[in-house]
Amino acid sequence: MSRPLFGLLATVLALASGGLSAAPVTGDATEFHTASGLVEQCVRIAAFPGAHYSKHDLEQEQKYCSLDFERLALCPKLWSTSPGTILYEIEGNDYTGFEKVNCADGHHAKAAARSHPGNFKISVNARDTSATYAPASWVYYHLSRYLRTQVHVPVAVYRSMDAAAHHERVVKPALAIVANRHGLGMLRAGWHYLDAVETGQQGGGAAKAALTDGSRQVFGVLLDNKGDRYGAEFNGTRESGWGAGQNHDFQQTAPFLALRSELPVAEAAAWAIREARKNPRMAKELRADTPVEQVVFWMQDVLEITLLDFILGQQDRIGNIDYNWRWYWIEDGKLESRAAHGKEAPADLAPLAPTRLRQSAINDNDAGVRGGYVDFAAKTHMLEGLRHYNAGLYQRVGQLAMDFESKGPAYRWLTASAGLSAKEADTLAGRVQQAFALLQNDCQSGALRLDLEPSEILLAPGLGESQKTASCAIATP
Repeated sequence: MSRPLFGLLATVLALASGGLSAAPVTGDATEFHTASGLVEQCVRIAAFPGAHYSKHDLEQEQKYCSLDFERLALCPKLWSTSPGTILYEIEGNDYTGFEKVNCADGHHAKAAARSHPGNFKISVNARDTSATYAPASWVYYHLSRYLRTQVHVPVAVYRSMDAAAHHERVVKPALAIVANRHGLGMLRAGWHYLDAVETGQQGGGAAKAALTDGSRQVFGVLLDNKGDRYGAEFNGTRESGWGAGQNHDFQQTAPFLALRSELPVAEAAAWAIREARKNPRMAKELRADTPVEQVVFWMQDVLEITLLDFILGQQDRIGNIDYNWRWYWIEDGKLESRAAHGKEAPADLAPLAPTRLRQSAINDNDAGVRGGYVDFAAKTHMLEGLRHYNAGLYQRVGQLAMDFESKGPAYRWLTASAGLSAKEADTLAGRVQQAFALLQNDCQSGALRLDLEPSEILLAPGLGESQKTASCAIATP
């Protein structure tokens, strides 16, 4: 049975050799000594310079790094297009028995478990597989906290695991299940890929992206995905097919149309609802009475998602955007929110007249950062032609561009803490500078107004745009 060493502060080297279980990241590490004699690691990656982490973020990081894989049931994920390991806390300690009984059909087993604390995903990239790159998930998490996004991006930590144990408990059962099923395509290929990596049949770059500790362990990202999937109202109709087509369809949603409208924010949102609904497929999922407030909040979500995806080179966003219901209200002149359970405002919130809206969530972020992925936000010009932007977001991306140009602390974090290669870091830095150049040029020309502040539509319904004069110049941090 493994023995976790909680609270261990360790600088984790970016080098794996001998008996050292080393991660390609740095931060606060928790070690787990396994029955096989290996030392698995969970690493709370060092904070991104200038980022803001909530109390919940830090608690969630700690929770993930308290999870001992030898004291959990591990089931293969056999839905969607990429392999993964689903973690379950169960009653008792018959983990093998639970896995044999509840995981053999390839479906979610949370109904039989005490809880589902997270998912473990390893990088998988081969010709016939779905694209997944574990570091992308933790870079999305940390960068979103720097940008202070309204959109939800899940907490993510680094985790390693005994490769032989993962193969025996997860990969072999997955292979047995997919052998008897047809039409799984990329998912089947992904499990065969992991089999080849963990058994030493696949070496080179593939092994380097998934193995550590002298190839004795696999490593990846530990996180959890929460939310319901949007339909066409936010993900777009996707009627033009995968790739550039569906990314152009995404730009015909109401919030995207509103961002490119010359009208004032609230008027743009109302117009965009009518305009988007001219498409029959869209009209089925975007109600005519969709609140203007919702579209204004969605406009902010679109700005954040497209900026993150542009910078991090996301290949697989459209169709993968989720939402959670939340209550929003103004208290002491500040926007506040909390999760909404049901349509009726809780008694303590009712006097504040909260508004129930959908908060967007991007949970599937592992098809980015790595070279070779198609940056569809850049390819389909999502940062161009915008007429409304949030002043705070504009300032933060401008300050980040300055840091990356000078190879400052944020730039150094990419390689020193997040474990990216120098080439990956330089690519991201170049995209940040490109993104800001596009935005600043439009701002200075007067085409882009820094007038989008969703909270103001709740402060002054029917307004929905900033009354402050925002400068295109970037303030010194």
